[in-house]
Amino acid sequence: MRETYQIVSIKDGKQDLDAILHILREIKAGRLKNDLKLLNYYHEVPISYAAKIDAIDIDSIEVTAHQAQSVVLGLQKQVLLTCSSFPQGLGVHCFVEYINVKNCFAVLGRFAYASIRADRRNAVRVTTEGCLTAAYTAGIQSLSGRADDISVSGVAIHSQQAAPAGMPQNGLIQFCIQNNELTLPATLIKSAKDDTIFIHTFSFEPDKDADKIISQYIYSRQVEIIRQLKEQFL
Repeated sequence: MRETYQIVSIKDGKQDLDAILHILREIKAGRLKNDLKLLNYYHEVPISYAAKIDAIDIDSIEVTAHQAQSVVLGLQKQVLLTCSSFPQGLGVHCFVEYINVKNCFAVLGRFAYASIRADRRNAVRVTTEGCLTAAYTAGIQSLSGRADDISVSGVAIHSQQAAPAGMPQNGLIQFCIQNNELTLPATLIKSAKDDTIFIHTFSFEPDKDADKIISQYIYSRQVEIIRQLKEQFL
């Protein structure tokens, strides 16, 4: 769930925990609207289903989750909660203390308010499959690597290469999706180092044909990712 949330303190850790548990107790008692959902990002695809609160302990809750959600809980060991009763439009981050994937049962704890960054994205992203090479050229400078995730408005490239000093922000990006070679005007949004890899994030505005190609690829990846989750449950 990299870069999908940021922990936020309203008061302090203990008071925030008490407030979160109070809201969850009120939901279970039926005194607040029950629109609680669990949210994970699996290969950048949002997996979000309603959850039933079975019991609430001193600092943890027991929930029944959807099959697909249970698989992701078992893999990621953490989850975001969304609910209209949480203050300031925030979500809640917590850890999976126990998970029984077969029975779709989980114990969640260590709650903290979180700003869910991915909620602010303008387009659905998916991680790419295989080695999808990409290259960005601006003036006489260029960098290349592997497209790691993509949306209809941008792409993140993983590269061994740092962005050259003084590289223009605006240029052209090239990559191939399902045997379609695309060349799009692009803007370098940011570059960051993650261990030994540089992650370069670009935005672009595809034309009608490119938008259709990218959208079809994203849809097919979403279907494949959900299928993988279902197969893991079985």
